[in-house]
Amino acid sequence: MALFLIIAPTIVLRAKGYRFDFHRGVFVHSGTISLKNNPQDVSIYIDGDLESSSINRINSSSNINGLIPKSYNVVVKASGFQDWSKKVEVHSGVATEFWNVLLIRNEYERTEYNSQNINRLFISPKDKLLAYTENLETGMKVKILNIKSNLIENEFEIPNGVYTQEDRQENIEWSPEEDFLSVPVKLYPVASKITAKNAPSVPAKYAYIILDPQKKTSFNLNEFLKKDTIENVRWDPKDKDFLFFLSEKSLYRANITNATDITLIASDVSSFDLSRSGIFYSQMPTELVFKANLDGQGSRNQITNTFPQALNQPNKKLIVYDESRIVFINQNKDLFLYNENGEEKTFKKVSSGIEGIQFSDDGKKLLYWSNNEIFTYFLRDWNVPPTRSANENTSLTRYSESIKNVQWFKDYEHVIFSIGDQFKIIELDPRDHRNVMDLPKTSIDNSVAVYDHALEFLFFTDKRDESNYLNSIILPEPTTFLGF
Repeated sequence: MALFLIIAPTIVLRAKGYRFDFHRGVFVHSGTISLKNNPQDVSIYIDGDLESSSINRINSSSNINGLIPKSYNVVVKASGFQDWSKKVEVHSGVATEFWNVLLIRNEYERTEYNSQNINRLFISPKDKLLAYTENLETGMKVKILNIKSNLIENEFEIPNGVYTQEDRQENIEWSPEEDFLSVPVKLYPVASKITAKNAPSVPAKYAYIILDPQKKTSFNLNEFLKKDTIENVRWDPKDKDFLFFLSEKSLYRANITNATDITLIASDVSSFDLSRSGIFYSQMPTELVFKANLDGQGSRNQITNTFPQALNQPNKKLIVYDESRIVFINQNKDLFLYNENGEEKTFKKVSSGIEGIQFSDDGKKLLYWSNNEIFTYFLRDWNVPPTRSANENTSLTRYSESIKNVQWFKDYEHVIFSIGDQFKIIELDPRDHRNVMDLPKTSIDNSVAVYDHALEFLFFTDKRDESNYLNSIILPEPTTFLGF
């Protein structure tokens, strides 16, 4: 009878989620640790002991139940992968959740592509093709690679041309339907027999070469439109035959099949950006932002009413997520943010010395970086653990060496970057510490890399036989339906 009176309540309490805490000598309501991990086949250790876990087939999470509320050291392991670890606080009656546990392989099988002497690479909007540049003795080539077949479909030679990404921080840009490419170049006099190595000592003109892969033709946009100065060429997101550009601080929309079909949208423009709903531009000297229709017709809507401080330099780059989320980088590399969140409006200087910025796909997070540090800024409240508040600004990591290839991972809870010859990935989750894992190491410093969210490929360059080739790895691990 005594055993029954002791055991029966214990069984009932245990069934209701209670556990006996021997340190305090009382029954306490237990907690749970829930982990959604990639890869799916992992071993979970709690304070050094291997734990059995139940699988939630709805969201493919692993659950360790019946934990007395306290701190635990959790390690997630998988054969051939780097460990993930956290010091985890477990609380009574609730689940401590980690929805983005990512393990990285120690070694990856690489796919190498037919891409000798690759310099820069640009994936097409539909993730089918990849354009890359190749330096020649007296100019450059642009080659178009079919990613699936690994065959070069087209190549275009630009005599006496040098790609200008470093000078003007402009990329080769595909049109939305992959019909055309715009290539920013420096063109040198033919008589000079210029090479990429001695190019800085010879005068040159900036120009844009428009490539048509289907017709295998190309032309000089500056000559076609009879404009000596053109900057920031961007394709119309809805009409494949139109593009936008700046010339002498005026914003134009032009038809690349008819040079007379050109529309002046606005004057005194420092920078602009496009969305499918319209064109946004910042107008000097006040740098107020306006929105116009993509066809350049109709009235303009004023988006901002002021700027947070007097500008010593005009804006150089404008990046728009929508009318309520806009970022600016001026010519001093100062970062400004306009964030309208319900009734709350924020317009302020966020940082200095900024090299690049990216919105997350849902517009709730902003990734930005300098030469030596990576930051995230939350534009909206984030209610998934770990919860974070709108306008929360965080430094993710800092290095004494230069940081390159900074970009979002597909879950927008990790960031890919490189230091020297080493690619890395870091999580945003600040609880205890941020796990930083090593991705592939290359045989060259400052390899060029692009992560494709749709294909789940990390493309990067590496050297073999004294030449740069394109490689890729699959990231993350392929998953099965409902965790089976």
